[in-house]
Amino acid sequence: MPLFNKPTDLPVDQVKAMRAKGFDNNQIVQALQRNGYSSTQIFDALNQANLVSGAGAPVDPPLSPGGSVGMGQEPAEDYGDAGIGMGGTNEEIEELVESIIEEKWEALVKDINKILEWKNAVDMKITKLEQRFESLQEEFDKLHQAIIGKIGEYDKNILAVGADIKAMEKVFSKVLPVFTENVNELSRITQAVKKKA
Repeated sequence: MPLFNKPTDLPVDQVKAMRAKGFDNNQIVQALQRNGYSSTQIFDALNQANLVSGAGAPVDPPLSPGGSVGMGQEPAEDYGDAGIGMGGTNEEIEELVESIIEEKWEALVKDINKILEWKNAVDMKITKLEQRFESLQEEFDKLHQAIIGKIGEYDKNILAVGADIKAMEKVFSKVLPVFTENVNELSRITQAVKKKA
């Protein structure tokens, strides 16, 4: 059964033409499926052909032996009674039901594949983000170590400068009194020279 480029119109005229040639419903269904029509389109076309030819109005889908519609659920679409109301056999009904289930299954598989593709894409993005986070963590650790190293260097330099300042203080404490005394003596000499002049 083709999955792509399905016709969108109902093949009512084709159903009428095949019935005029003596095709039964099973042959009509198989021929239309080969032409790419979905089971829904085929059911609708068979029902409309019945209405136009006066064979009777479409009937609700057959009930299961328990009295409920197939598998205990309401039908999503009304296909009419394509088998019983149009002279179809149980085999024809089973084939039509199987083709509908196959179509729905293929659509479900496509949706699941899309979800799996999305999941794989999200997994890849998460993996990339984790790798980026790990590399950022490594860079942060390296930066942290570099900053700690620089702070250690600055601490050593400050200690060295502090030691130099203390050494200069000691030198000044020894030299300054002598320097002050020399300045005072120079001042006295200058005053004595001014008095003589």
